[in-house]
Amino acid sequence: MRRLPPLNALRSFEAAGRLNSLTLAAEALNVTQSAVAQQIRVLEDFLGQKLFERDGRNIRLTVRGRHYWTDVSTCLGRLTEATEHMLNTTTRMPLRVNASTSFLHTWLLPRLGRFREQHPEIPVEIVSTPDRSVTHLDDTSDIVIRRYTPELRRQGFVDHPLMRSQAVAVCAATHPMRETLREPADLLDAPLLHYAGMPQAWQYWFHSAEVRVSETLRGTIFDEFLLSLRAAENGLGVCLAPRSVVRDALESGQLVTLFDDRVSLEGPPYHALYRETDGASHLTTFVDWLQGCVDARDRVPVPE
Repeated sequence: MRRLPPLNALRSFEAAGRLNSLTLAAEALNVTQSAVAQQIRVLEDFLGQKLFERDGRNIRLTVRGRHYWTDVSTCLGRLTEATEHMLNTTTRMPLRVNASTSFLHTWLLPRLGRFREQHPEIPVEIVSTPDRSVTHLDDTSDIVIRRYTPELRRQGFVDHPLMRSQAVAVCAATHPMRETLREPADLLDAPLLHYAGMPQAWQYWFHSAEVRVSETLRGTIFDEFLLSLRAAENGLGVCLAPRSVVRDALESGQLVTLFDDRVSLEGPPYHALYRETDGASHLTTFVDWLQGCVDARDRVPVPE
C-alpha cells in the first residue's frame, strides 16, 4: 500500500508555500502559527528533507520544495473540486473520456465543439494517455476509446465498435520524393517513419504489397504515433496512419496517400468502451454522438 503523508500536513504546507508565511498560513487555516509549523515538521520528517528556508521574517520554498508544492497544490485543488461535486447533488459529474493522445489531436478534439453545442448540459472531461497505455483505464474513466486489443476488455463496460483502422502510407503533399514514389517498392529508398508501439507495421504493409523486405527497416522511430504523424506532415518522411483518423488531413491536402490506395493494411478497429450504469443516459448520448461523427466510409462493417 502506498504511503501518504497526513492531510493536515499537506494543507499546512500548501498554505505556507502559497503565502510564504507561517503567520498568514495560520490565519488562512484558522489555526495557530505553532500548529502550522508543527505540521510542516511532520511533513519534512516524513519526506526526510527540508521544504522551506528562512528569508528574513518570511520563509521560502527550497528548489525541491517548490516542485513538490506545485504537485500538492494541484492535487488538493482537484480533491476540493471533487468533494464539492459530491456534496452538490444538483451538479452533474463530468463525463470522463479517455483516449490516446494521437486520437484526441487528430480526430476527437476538432469535433468536440459540436458536442458541446448540441449537449451543453453534459460536461466532458478529456483525459489523454499514451497510445500503448491500456492498464487501469477503467479506474477513473467513463468512456475509453482505443484500437481494440484483448487487454481492453473490462468487466462492467459495454464494448461498442466505432470505426475502422485501415493503415495507408501517407506523406506531406510537398515531400520532395513524392513524385518518384510510383510503386510500393520505391519506399525502400524513402525515409520511413516508425511508431515504436507497432514496430512491425511496415513489414506487414510491405508483405501486403508483395514486396520482400529484411527483418529490419531503416528510418526514424517515434515512441508516440502522433509524433510520427507530425513528422510526416512536416515533410520528414512517410508513415503509416489509419485513414479514418487522418481523413481530415487528407481532405485538406495536408497529407496525401501514396499509390492511389492500392495497398492498405486493415488493423483492429477503434472501439468505444463505456460503463454499464443504470440511468446514465449521458454515456449513451456521447457514444451515439461519436458514432454519428464517423465518416460512412470508415464505419465498421456489420456482419450479415
